[in-house]
Amino acid sequence: MRHRRRREDRTIWHRATEDGMATWTAFLPTPQAAQLDAAVDAHAATFGDDGRTLNQKRVDALYDLVVNRPAGDATPGGRSAAVVQVTVSMDTLIGADEEPGQLKGYGPIGATAAREVAFAPGTIWRRLITHPKTGLLVKTDPTTYKPTAETQRHVTARDMTCTFPSCQMPAHRCDLDHIQPFDHQDPQAGGATEPDNLMPLCRRHHLLKHRTEWQVQRNPDTGAVTWTAPTGHTYTNPPHTHT
Repeated sequence: MRHRRRREDRTIWHRATEDGMATWTAFLPTPQAAQLDAAVDAHAATFGDDGRTLNQKRVDALYDLVVNRPAGDATPGGRSAAVVQVTVSMDTLIGADEEPGQLKGYGPIGATAAREVAFAPGTIWRRLITHPKTGLLVKTDPTTYKPTAETQRHVTARDMTCTFPSCQMPAHRCDLDHIQPFDHQDPQAGGATEPDNLMPLCRRHHLLKHRTEWQVQRNPDTGAVTWTAPTGHTYTNPPHTHT
């Protein structure tokens, strides 16, 4: 009830400061603040390495999203391609109890707010299985883009180095790349974030894969990774043996 009353007070204000600068502030529900943060971060990440600091990019991203975004450029429901993570129990989702959810980066939010986020149009649910006594995470759903720490350890230990032929960059210094691309619009469609669909690539060969016509396949039975060059030539990177 208190939250509902406070929602009525949501507002925006600004004040001028010295040297031609200003402070721009919004008072709004926590889930909306988290969505704003995520949208700003996602847009700021598209800016190149041009000398701006992260904070400068975030301010410029906010301005760009509000002022310069073309009218027809909105994603379904007016949402950006940003991710907001709320962890909530199934009992709270179905209304069996009123335990708060956890909004990543902000902390606890009320059960009502958690349900509003969960049942909003376009929301994707991802299952997390936890130990009933300790609450520790046991398993995550492979339809999330970022691999779990367990998956990262698995792939890094399995491949040991960048999987591009002849590259010896240690796997722990590489990016984990999806072999079959992850589908951000429909995570269930394919490109699962699981060991058989991930491989370490150093930044140079990661960019090569995504910016050129190089193609790659991994044999799930043998672990061999085969690259096909734009010329049609193929190069097979055999799996590392662990003895």
